[in-house]
Amino acid sequence: MPHNIFEWIASHYETPTYVFDMQNLAQRVDLIRSRLPDETMLCFAMKANPFMAGTLAKLVDRLEVCSPGEYEICIREQIDPEKIVVSGVNKTKASMERIFSYSHGAGIYTIESELHYQILKQCAAGIDRRLKVLLRLSSGNQFGMDESTLEQVLTMIQADNLMNVIGIHYYAGTQKKIPKIESELKQLNTYGLALQDKYHIQDIELEYGPGLMVSYFDETSSTVSDSSDAGEQLDILGKLLTDMNSYGHISIELGRFLTSDCGYYMTRIMDIKHTGKTGFVIVDGGIHQINYYGQMMGMKKPYMQLIRQQNHVEETTDNIKKSTTEHPNSQIASNDTACMQNSNKWTICGSLCTVNDVLVRQIELCDFDIGDILVFERCGAYAVTEGMALFLSRELPQVLLVDLEENIQILRKKTEINLLNGKMEEEEHGRIN
Repeated sequence: MPHNIFEWIASHYETPTYVFDMQNLAQRVDLIRSRLPDETMLCFAMKANPFMAGTLAKLVDRLEVCSPGEYEICIREQIDPEKIVVSGVNKTKASMERIFSYSHGAGIYTIESELHYQILKQCAAGIDRRLKVLLRLSSGNQFGMDESTLEQVLTMIQADNLMNVIGIHYYAGTQKKIPKIESELKQLNTYGLALQDKYHIQDIELEYGPGLMVSYFDETSSTVSDSSDAGEQLDILGKLLTDMNSYGHISIELGRFLTSDCGYYMTRIMDIKHTGKTGFVIVDGGIHQINYYGQMMGMKKPYMQLIRQQNHVEETTDNIKKSTTEHPNSQIASNDTACMQNSNKWTICGSLCTVNDVLVRQIELCDFDIGDILVFERCGAYAVTEGMALFLSRELPQVLLVDLEENIQILRKKTEINLLNGKMEEEEHGRIN
C-alpha cells in the first residue's frame, strides 16, 4: 500500500489500528488463480481473518467456517450459504440447527467423527434436500478421522440416503515445505483411487489445505531463509495438482498464504528512554494485538516502516527543551536526550505490564520521535484474532478496510475491553443444598 495512505490514516485515525488493503488482496487472488490449474477452486479459511469474509466471498469460490460465531459473521455479511463449508471439531445439534435455519441445508458440511455424522443425520431428516458432506481424513492429530472410521461413516452414509459424500477434506498444518506437500498429495491420490474402487464412488473432490509458507521476517537479518517465493511455491503446487488423477475436483483451502500480505498494524510511539545502555521505544500497541507465526520474544525482525508525524515531532521537541530548562538537573536530561539521538539500536515494547511485551529487539531506527507511527507489515492473517486481547483490559484496536477504490471503511471502532473483564451481570444468589 502506498506510503502516503499510511500518512493520511496516521493523521486522521487513532492508534493502534489494523488496516487491510483490498487491492492487495484481489491481486493475491489473481496471482494464485494464474499459477494453479484453471479448474482449481479456491476456499478461504475464514479463521485467518474474519474481517475479510465479505470481500473474499466475492473473489473466491468458498469460505470455510469453523465455529458458530464465524457462521454468524457470514449471516451478517449475507453470504450465500452455498459458498460456505461448515467445518470444525465441535459440532453440536443446537449449532447445526441454527446454521440450518439460515442455510436450509445448502452448502457443504465436514464430518470429523461418527458423532458428527449422527448430528447431521438428525438435522438432515427435517431438510428437503440431501446434504453435501466432506469426510475429513486425519493426519494423526485431533482433526478428522482415521481411514477405518472414515470408511465406517462412509458406509453408513451410503445406506441412509440423507447425504451425498462429495469428497474428502485434508489439512495437516501450516508453513510447510514443498517436499511435505508433495508427499501428502501422493498419499491422498493413492487413497482417493482406493476409495473409488472399494466404495464405487466417482468424481469425488479433494479439499486440500497445502499450508504454503509465508515469509514474515526480513531475511537480511537472518542467516536462514524461512520461505521460498510465493510464485515459485504456486508453480510447484500447480504441477503437483495437474498430476493428480483420482479426484474429479480439487479445492485448495488457504488462509495465511492468502491474506497475510494485505494487512498492516499501525502503532504510535508513546515514549523513548534508556535503561543503562539499552534504548527502549514504548508504543501504544503490544504483543496482545500483533502476532507473527514463529516470532520469538522479538528476536526476529518483521517487515515494518516508520511514518513520521512532523507536527507532533515539533511539539514534542519543544516540550523536551522546556523540560530540560526547568528540570532541577537539566544537564542529566540534556545528556539523556543527546544519547537518544545518537543511538540507532532500539528495543520496541508495547504497553503491557509484562517483560514479554517485546515486539522487536535491537532494531535500527533513526530520526524518529514520540508521536511517530510504526507500521508492521504482513499482518493480514491471524494477528487480529490470535493475540491475548483481554490481557490488562486494554482496548481492542479499530479495524480499517481500504477498498478497491481506496475508500476507507471502519469495520470496528476502538472497543473497550474492561467491560468483559469485570462483573457483567447482576449478582444472583443461589444455595447449594
